[in-house]
Amino acid sequence: MSAITQGRADLARWRATVPSNFFTCDANLQAVLPLYDPGYPGYAAELAAFGRAVATVIDPAATINDRPHNHPRLDGWDGIGQRTESIEFHPSYHAAGRPAYEAGLLALSATPGHAVQQSALFYLLTQAGEMGHACPIVCTLGLIRALQARGSDELKAMYLPPLLARDYDRKQVASQFLTEVQGGSDVGANAVEARPAGQEGLWLLRGEKWFCSVANADQMLVTARPAGAAEGTRGLGTFLVPRRLPDGSLNAFHIRRLKTKFGTRTMASGEIDFADAVAFPIGALDEGFKIVVELVLNTSRWTNALGSAGLLRRAYVEAWTFAQQRQAFGAAIGRYPLVLEALAEMKSDLYAMLASTLRLSSLVNRIDLDVATEQEQAVHRLLVNINKYATSVQASLGIRRGQEILGGNGAIEDFSVVPRLYRDALVFESWEGSHNVLCLQAARDMQRYGLHRHLFDYLGALLDGVTRPELAGVQDLVVNQMNATQQRVERLLSSSPGSLQTHVRRCVDQLALVVQSACLLAEADWELGHGMDSDKPAALAFFVNRNLQPGYDPMDDGQYRERIEWLAAR
Repeated sequence: MSAITQGRADLARWRATVPSNFFTCDANLQAVLPLYDPGYPGYAAELAAFGRAVATVIDPAATINDRPHNHPRLDGWDGIGQRTESIEFHPSYHAAGRPAYEAGLLALSATPGHAVQQSALFYLLTQAGEMGHACPIVCTLGLIRALQARGSDELKAMYLPPLLARDYDRKQVASQFLTEVQGGSDVGANAVEARPAGQEGLWLLRGEKWFCSVANADQMLVTARPAGAAEGTRGLGTFLVPRRLPDGSLNAFHIRRLKTKFGTRTMASGEIDFADAVAFPIGALDEGFKIVVELVLNTSRWTNALGSAGLLRRAYVEAWTFAQQRQAFGAAIGRYPLVLEALAEMKSDLYAMLASTLRLSSLVNRIDLDVATEQEQAVHRLLVNINKYATSVQASLGIRRGQEILGGNGAIEDFSVVPRLYRDALVFESWEGSHNVLCLQAARDMQRYGLHRHLFDYLGALLDGVTRPELAGVQDLVVNQMNATQQRVERLLSSSPGSLQTHVRRCVDQLALVVQSACLLAEADWELGHGMDSDKPAALAFFVNRNLQPGYDPMDDGQYRERIEWLAAR
């Protein structure tokens, strides 16, 4: 066999070894789900079926859909010149989306108590990238939660059932249109106006929204300022704007154009003008911004972190399998220390991201079931912002490491999914709040409500619950770093406004690492306690050494090579 033929044979063998089921090949996910949800055995088979569907149906369809000529297209008029404001999708778009809805990812929201199951489904789904459906699913979940918590009985009866439907051809999707050209992160600058329509409970919206993901939505959640309302966020109301009115006619809105994005390209994003569009308020008008943050943005930030973890998991699978087959200098590249180190970094970060995010999912579950303590509610409020920020950064950096392992092939769009994952990850970073906005929001909540004290108490109890003697050294280190981080946070919060804004990201970075380390430690203790053959202790030690151990230098660690070999072995 010639060298060229051998090289191609290696690549063919690599493609053949990529898993055909993203759930059954994920030992870590299967190990930790029972920790966060005792009901896991009841839906394990459903996750296995969905894991296969993502790998064999959704992912191939998403690859076809992402080809440039298959992207969404605005088709604003029908054959006789009437406005339709429709978005045309390639058939592969629907092939990719159908299994996700039929798996019940949204239908499970009909009753509380399924947040962890939904988390596992969404994590698996995003291993195919955003693929044009992850964002619509998240936006729909946000509107479902807003309607369930604040919608009138009439709104719930009319608009909830199609959002909860499993049938792909009957379901409706939602969007959330918050951003205006003059008010991105500065939501208080929003100027879309709402006027009473002369009929009780009916309003008319006028103005434009600048960044409208899911421009094809059947139901739009829109912020608008009622005429005469206060300035800033206090004057914003939250409204449901149906695409079509009860008589079937198109509502009064116009899609100005679709945006050409770096990533998430098969999901239609556009600019939309409202020209006295009929709208229904969700909740009290003076609660609009609170509803958006607590029920919509917090849902998106929670699920965004799951998506970031899903992107990194898929990049790791691609890079690991490639490294086992790709030959260079007479050996598989997966034997070389620098490749082993990159894989170990990706894997340990992935474990940390999933640990903190599933911990958050379990809090969401308890809140939904109305059994969460005051402390747990406070921890959720702070963690949802910190975790979204941290995981989105980790995903982008980790996927870049995966591209590095693939070498020049890592930049080729039709060679692997990795370039698409990277493009999507960069969009995930800016969705639902930029890094600076999330860090400053966390600081404000800590200053105003003392949420950090609840978080440190929660983490302290988590760490106190670790009982395995082989984890004692790491446990002491994490406790010490947690105490040091608490002092640093208190110092930041007592500083001047200028100093706080200058240093807030440094503090939040450190706080996120402590949170993830504590969550990883709790998982490792649980897995060892249940007699599992786990690589979690090794991943924990590697993560803590890299991020928390003062003065740690791998060159001084005589076991460093063995550590990375062990972590990258599977």
